[in-house]
Amino acid sequence: MHKMSEKIPAVSVIIPLYNAENFIGECLTSLLNQTLKNIEVIAVDDFSTDNSLEVAEKFIPAFEEQNKNLVTITLTQNSGCPGIPRNFALDYAKGKYIYFLDSDDFLDDTALENFFNVAEKFNADVVHAEKAFSYEEINGEFQDKIFSTQTGEFVDKPTLETFDIAARVTDFIKGRYLWWGCNKLFRREFLLENEIKFPPITTFEDLIFTFPCVVNAKNYVRVPFVNYHYRIRKGSLSHGAPSTVSTSLNLLEAFYTLDNFMAGKNFFVENPKYRYSMLDFFAQIFLNAISENLFIIKNLTPAEVYEFYCREIFSLNPQKNIPLTTYLFTLTNIYKLVIQRQAGEIAQLKKTLAELQGS
Repeated sequence: MHKMSEKIPAVSVIIPLYNAENFIGECLTSLLNQTLKNIEVIAVDDFSTDNSLEVAEKFIPAFEEQNKNLVTITLTQNSGCPGIPRNFALDYAKGKYIYFLDSDDFLDDTALENFFNVAEKFNADVVHAEKAFSYEEINGEFQDKIFSTQTGEFVDKPTLETFDIAARVTDFIKGRYLWWGCNKLFRREFLLENEIKFPPITTFEDLIFTFPCVVNAKNYVRVPFVNYHYRIRKGSLSHGAPSTVSTSLNLLEAFYTLDNFMAGKNFFVENPKYRYSMLDFFAQIFLNAISENLFIIKNLTPAEVYEFYCREIFSLNPQKNIPLTTYLFTLTNIYKLVIQRQAGEIAQLKKTLAELQGS
């Protein structure tokens, strides 16, 4: 590991690095070109099997020439998910603000300066960019297109979010917040004070990280500028096809983590409908993906699925199963009630129709 200087950086950029030797050079070059000079970059190599680390370390002299720091850290074994390297780097970061950047993505030259200036002006805990560039190879040429998964209107100037937690949670469920860990600037002390870290999962870890930020942040600021270039490539972790077991275990871990967070917040204790609504929103995303994989792609019968989950999933950690089991019990009963009511309404409609036809 290469040590950092004593100067306190304005921004610490954290990069989880795994088998990205073809892309990390462009990523680091974009950080060398940043107009905000007082930055440190922490690249955590997640036990790559290619030359990613060697490529990254070749940039150290260039960073030193610009009085910037590039720190490389190597994990002793592969973690299997981007959250663990990010959390590891948080323990080393010294910057006033934290920015997460994936190793195959890159930034415009003014990105960090734009974020930093807004954060300072608003005394922000989080600065949230609503859009990014998708950087994709199409017919042999790379193309940048502005995109966003956010719903609703977009801001045209830096805008402070409402302080109403109920409104924020409602908007989160409606898709008004991007879940990405990247494309945001976080005040480091805010993350530390609220003990916000990434869960050790491979799917939707950004959502589990971002939601506590949305709930806990005093000053949460949206910005209109587009600075992040998100590279779309096949074979990356985010585009892989995880197994049913790993996906299901991710659901258990994520559900448990999310529910524990809300159980410790007075707002959710006093307003359980928001706690359930958030769990329902999150579970539906996961359950849809799992159901499609089991019943459509693998063409399993309900009996086979039942046996699989008894054997492979729900027998593993009964304590962590409690939130999800409670949710599923509630959901099943709601579903049965709805079906029964619909059956009654259909029967009454048929009876009314028969009476009308007989008159």
